[in-house]
Amino acid sequence: MIMRITWGKLNSGTWDEFERVYRQTLAGKDIKGLRGRWLARDVNDPDGGFAVSLWETQEDLQAYEQSDVFRDMYVPALRPFFAGEYTTYRCDVRYSQ
Repeated sequence: MIMRITWGKLNSGTWDEFERVYRQTLAGKDIKGLRGRWLARDVNDPDGGFAVSLWETQEDLQAYEQSDVFRDMYVPALRPFFAGEYTTYRCDVRYSQ
């Protein structure tokens, strides 16, 4: 499995609205290979946090990232919240409980 982790810094005071739009835009979408999705807010920085998703394969994740849905719907809906800083990591998951 592959875990995609995006860390980002949001514009000050926008976390609640970001979370609402994130859920509205992403919740309940049937995406091939997607096993789970979470938001995690930084307890030390109310404007920072992580979006984590778990994928069956690297190919499923790449297909999602290159899809029209990702490019035309998800990115435009969420990008305006970011304060310019964000980084995405991909991790090979070796253990799950």
